[in-house]
Amino acid sequence: MAIRLLALADQFTQHTDGLARLQPAYVAARGHASAQFLVSACTQAVQAIQDQPALKAASGSEALVRIKQLGYLTAEAGRHFAAAKALLALPAKDSNPEPRAREFDRLITLAQELLVLAPATALEAAAAIAAEAGRLAPVAAWASDGLSPVEQTALHAAARGDLVIGFSGGREYVESREPALRASVVHSLEQRGLVAREIASVPPAFDGGPPHDRIRLTPTGATAAAVYLGRPARTPHVATTAVLPPRATPSRVR
Repeated sequence: MAIRLLALADQFTQHTDGLARLQPAYVAARGHASAQFLVSACTQAVQAIQDQPALKAASGSEALVRIKQLGYLTAEAGRHFAAAKALLALPAKDSNPEPRAREFDRLITLAQELLVLAPATALEAAAAIAAEAGRLAPVAAWASDGLSPVEQTALHAAARGDLVIGFSGGREYVESREPALRASVVHSLEQRGLVAREIASVPPAFDGGPPHDRIRLTPTGATAAAVYLGRPARTPHVATTAVLPPRATPSRVR
């Protein structure tokens, strides 16, 4: 179930990236259709959680509520996209199109803002499910045993829709809220088949700049992430040396 919710998070990331590459005139229609699809995906995820009696604990209920809320927000975003699409279909009645253009931009902005945190919400629900599944039936951590803490962090960022490779001066760099991530970490995960990049799927950071590559989990990467999801990242044990108190020096007797 956690893997399914990771896939849902990825679908929301693709929704955002897809709209960002479109001309404004096409965003409303595409956004409306995409939002309807995502509402259906949320509904199916809710039903799948409800069909698992073992997930009736607190964490399962938390995941259920998160996905229900995500479905409501997505439906509302769909209504904003539909209203924007209807504006485009209205015949022009005056020579001043600015008020209509402003309303169109407002509706599109509202729709997009409602889903900004959608991948993170789906990821949090997946973490709750994974934590409960691990409590009920601990699994062997074969997929994450060979991953360093920073590689686990990179998988987590990819699942959250927060891992992008940018380009500057012919060199790659990582765009993420995780400051420790480097391009070499992404390359390592790519070589192991845990992530894949979607070439030029993210708009450039500035006008005229090169488009960026979205880093997404592969099915194998989603399985690996689900193993440790909801648990703290492993950190190497550092041996510490006990510090002895200073020796007391006896005072001289005069």
